[in-house]
Amino acid sequence: MRITVGAQRVLVRHGLVAVPDTAGAAACDESLATVAANIAHYGYALSARAFAALRRVDEDGLAHWWGEVEPVLAVLTGDDRGMDRFVVYKNFPAEVLALTEAEYWLRQILMYWGLPDEYVTEPEAPRPALSEAPAPRVLHLADDGAPARILADLFAVPARWTEDQWQDVEFLVPDAVDLSGIPFVENRIRLAALSCARGTVSTVDNATDVLRLAAALSDGDVSLREPARLRRFARRERRFLLTMLESATHLAEDVARRREPFKRLLRVLHPGERPDAYPRTVAVYDALYKGAPLPSFASDVERLLTEEDPAVLSLLATRPGEFARRLRVLAVLFGDRTAEAFEGVAGRLTTIQLLKLRGFLRTVHSRRWRMFPPRGNWNRVVVVPAVWRGHVPRTTRTALLETIARELTARTEKVGPVALAAETRHVKLPTNDAELAPYGRGTVFPIPDGVRFLRTAVYWSSGPTRHNIWYDNGWNFFGADWQPRGACCWSATMYPGGKKSSQGAVFSGDPTNSKDASGRACQLIDLYPDRLHEKGVRYAVWSVLCYSRIMFSEAEEVFAALQWGERAEEGALFEPSRCQLAFPLTGEAYTKFVAYVDLRRRELVYRDANLPVRVESAAANGKRLATTMPAFVEYLETLPSVYDLFRHAPADEAGMPVLYDDAAVRIDGGPAYVFRPSNRDNNFAPLDPVTLL
Repeated sequence: MRITVGAQRVLVRHGLVAVPDTAGAAACDESLATVAANIAHYGYALSARAFAALRRVDEDGLAHWWGEVEPVLAVLTGDDRGMDRFVVYKNFPAEVLALTEAEYWLRQILMYWGLPDEYVTEPEAPRPALSEAPAPRVLHLADDGAPARILADLFAVPARWTEDQWQDVEFLVPDAVDLSGIPFVENRIRLAALSCARGTVSTVDNATDVLRLAAALSDGDVSLREPARLRRFARRERRFLLTMLESATHLAEDVARRREPFKRLLRVLHPGERPDAYPRTVAVYDALYKGAPLPSFASDVERLLTEEDPAVLSLLATRPGEFARRLRVLAVLFGDRTAEAFEGVAGRLTTIQLLKLRGFLRTVHSRRWRMFPPRGNWNRVVVVPAVWRGHVPRTTRTALLETIARELTARTEKVGPVALAAETRHVKLPTNDAELAPYGRGTVFPIPDGVRFLRTAVYWSSGPTRHNIWYDNGWNFFGADWQPRGACCWSATMYPGGKKSSQGAVFSGDPTNSKDASGRACQLIDLYPDRLHEKGVRYAVWSVLCYSRIMFSEAEEVFAALQWGERAEEGALFEPSRCQLAFPLTGEAYTKFVAYVDLRRRELVYRDANLPVRVESAAANGKRLATTMPAFVEYLETLPSVYDLFRHAPADEAGMPVLYDDAAVRIDGGPAYVFRPSNRDNNFAPLDPVTLL
C-alpha cells in the first residue's frame, strides 16, 4: 500500500503506523525529538520498533512522514476542529464558577439577544501549561501485509460497520470482491452497492437481500428499519435486480414477511414488462396485489408452536438463526428435547450467536427487566418488568450451556493456548446496534486514581445560518438506587448549586452559533467525580440532545469527545492527549447517550444508544432515565466480552497474551490481543477477535 494520509488514517485507527524507507542520511536527533513531542501532544507514542524505523528516515522523509501522520492524529482526537475557539467562556471553568446565578443568566440572555460574546465575557487569559503526562496509546510498526489483514478483519466484523470502518473498507477494498466472505448481511449489501457504483457486478442470493440492495442503491436504510424511498432505476439496473429476485431462495416467504416494502420495490422494477423472463416474480407480484396468501415459513412455525407440536424443532433446525431466536420458547415448551435438537444446530451458528445465547441463558431468570427496541430501533425502546411465560427447566438450561461450551471450545482450540487476563471482561465484543466505536456497548474504561475531573465536549457545525441551532451536552445524576439527583446542562448550569468551591459539575455557557460564519459552536461540561460521590451521586449519564429537532445526519458535523485529567485549569480547554473517547455523531436520531460513569467503581462505561427522551433539556429526563437505565445496565451485563470468547481456549501462562493493557507485561514477538496498548517496548502482531466470531 502506498503511504498516504488516507493509508496512515486506516493504519492508525488499527493501532499501526507505516514508516517509509529513504536513501539519505538519517534525520538529526533534534528533529526526531520534535516529532516525538508532537506525537505525544495527541496522546500517542511510537513503539520501540516503529521509532527505530523512523530513526533511519532522512530529514525530508521525516518531514513528509509527519505531514501524513499529523492530520490523521488531529482528526481522530478532534483537535483539528479548534473546539476551544467556540466555547463561550474561554477561561472555563474558573470564569463560570466566579459568577452568581443572576450574573450568569443576565449575560446569557444578552447573548441570546445577539450581543457579541466578548462584550459579556472576560478576555482569554494565559493558562498554566499541562504538567501531567497521560498514558499514551502506542502505535506499532505496520508491515506490508497489514492492509490485507485489516480488510480481512473488517470483513469478519459480526456487526454493522461504523462510519470509520466503512471509510476504511472503501479505501482498502479492491474493485472485485467475494461477498461470501462477509458474514454480516448489512455490510455485505453495502459493499455490493459500492461494487455496483464502481461498475462491478455483485450478486446476492435471497429476496430480502435484493430489497436491501435496492435500498442501498437509493441511499436508503439497508437495515430496512425505516421505509426506503426507492429511486428510479435504469433499465439495466431493473433487469439486474429482477434477475436476482427470480433466482432468489424463499422468494414468496421473504415477500410475505415484508409485503409493503416488496410492493414498492416491484412497482419500480416493472416485472410485468417481461413476464416470460420473470414468471416467479410476476406470480408473487400478482399475489401481493390480489391479497392472495403466500407460503410463509413463519406462519408454519407459529401454527406448530400454538399446537405445541414438537415437529417445529425439525422445521426450525433447517434455519439455525430462527432456532436460536426462538430458543427460550422452545426450551419452555419441549424441555430436554430442545436441548437434543440444539446439538445439531449449534455447529451451524456463528460464534457471536453462541456467545449471545450463553449470556442470555445465564441471566434469563434473574433479570428484572426486559427491553424491546422495535426492529432494533432504540429510539422507540419499551421497558417492561421481566415476566416470562414459563421457565426453562434447569436440566435443559444446563444441557444447552454445555453444548455451547463444547462448540466454543472446539472453535477456539485453533488459536492455541492463551494467557487470558481477567480485565478483558471489560471489553465487550461488537454488536449490531452500536454506531460509534469498533468495540461493543458496555466496554469499561477504568478511571485512574489521579483523575480529578472529566470534561465532555460537544461541537457542531451547521453551516451558515440565521437562526441558532443547538446540539446540547448534558449529564444526568442518580443515586445508587437510580433515583434522579439532578443534572448539569444548558438549563442547569451548576450542580448542585450553593458554594462555588464545592460544585460537582459546571457548564461552559450556551453558545449562539448564528454569530459564526460556519455555524460552529461548542459546549463543555466539567465533572468532579470525588465531589459528586461525596454528594451521594453514584451514576452520571452523558447525553447529546438535538434541541432544535435537527437530526445529527442533517448537520454538517456533530462531534463528541470526553477527556480526563488531574487539574482542570491546566492546559488548553481541549487537550488531545487527555482524550479518552472521540467520534462524530451521525444518524437519523435526535438523541445519543454516549456513556455513563459509575462513580463508586470509578468506571466509564461506553453506551452508544439512541433513547426516547425529551430533547429540550437533559434536566427534563431524570425520571425517564430512572426507568430505562437499570434495564439498560442489566442488558449490558448479558453482552459477550473478549474474556467470554477466549475463556474456552486452552489456558497457559506462556500462551498468546490476551490483555486489556500491556503496561506491566513484556511481549516479544508473535500474535497478541491488547485492547489499550501502552508499552512502547513490546513487539507483537495485533490479533482482532472478530476473526473468530
